[in-house]
Amino acid sequence: MATVELLKFWTKDGLLMSGLLSRSQKRNTTVILDVFGMTSNFFSSLRREELYRAAYRTKIDVFSAENRGIGSVFPFTNKNGKRIFIGTANERFEDCLYDISGAIKILKSIGYKKIILLGHSTGCQKAVYYQYKTKDKSVKGIILLAPMDDYNLNRISLDKKLKKAISIAKIMVSKGKAHELTPTWISYYSAARFLSYALPNKAEAKIFNYDSTLKEFRSITRPVLVVIGSKEQNTTKSIKEYISILENATRSKHFSWAIIKGADHGFHSREKQLAEIIIKWADDLEMRKFQ
Repeated sequence: MATVELLKFWTKDGLLMSGLLSRSQKRNTTVILDVFGMTSNFFSSLRREELYRAAYRTKIDVFSAENRGIGSVFPFTNKNGKRIFIGTANERFEDCLYDISGAIKILKSIGYKKIILLGHSTGCQKAVYYQYKTKDKSVKGIILLAPMDDYNLNRISLDKKLKKAISIAKIMVSKGKAHELTPTWISYYSAARFLSYALPNKAEAKIFNYDSTLKEFRSITRPVLVVIGSKEQNTTKSIKEYISILENATRSKHFSWAIIKGADHGFHSREKQLAEIIIKWADDLEMRKFQ
């Protein structure tokens, strides 16, 4: 029977984080590092439970790690014992480098040699950004679940109000109110976080802007798996267009994709099917069938 263990780790910039490690009875050296997206967490998703079950008796373990985008606002403790409130509303996207590298460091310290990054939603941007910036040789593959275009979704959603929204957020930042919440018609996040995905030159906005060159994604040469639900709600193009754009942009040694019929953004009611796809792909990678 698989065991689930709570691990705690420090980020390089001094925040204490937690995560759930699910291991089989074997002493595996490959682990999937699960990176969640906006307002999510590492412990309450049925999607993760099914992933743990599917990984059992394989040579793949799963670590669902905390990151500073947990919830809307969430308290973290630093090394001085001070509580710092971050969460999606206050998160600086680029700091995902600290969160992911901290998780990988603790995994390496307990014997893991090969890391598979798994991102869901904005976790996809984080996984790609991490590998783009670090070229981490321990990362052997990347799984992208519902990699949607936050920049264009926001642009279309606000439409004629976009220019005014950006102006208000910029004024807030200039007045020292970067971490205060914007008016709710703009977002439910801080002014700085809103601008992070609303301005096309920002890293968070660029990574999966499907009307751009996809520079960061294009830099990934490790095997990549993309999974999107046929009922994905957060679209500006058809699902097949997204897949085609990624397939044409990739420089991956092995690019795979799957569209799960009936699945929405969170893969609700399709969690078991998703888990089976993920573990089959990861197991093939482990068995070097991609080489």
